[in-house]
Amino acid sequence: MKSSGTGRVLAVLFLGVLWGVYLHFRQMRWLGLGREAFLADQGHRFDKFASYHSAPAMLAAGIILVAVAAGLYELIAAGITKVVPPSTVEE
Repeated sequence: MKSSGTGRVLAVLFLGVLWGVYLHFRQMRWLGLGREAFLADQGHRFDKFASYHSAPAMLAAGIILVAVAAGLYELIAAGITKVVPPSTVEE
């Protein structure tokens, strides 16, 4: 089966828009809570990371996250390719 470049581009755009919307609403929530709440949370996060840092655990988590992200991307790209009609332009 021939892969569609249009499906892949639309999948990247779709995932980018979803990520941007998520970041926007997360930022708005922190702005609503205020500076002190944000700094307190960041301090807690730093303490949590500083207390336990295992390189093998981080590498395994990174591999799993990349595999999930790549799989999600491929599923969305395949879905869009099925919905969008193939291009009639010859390559």
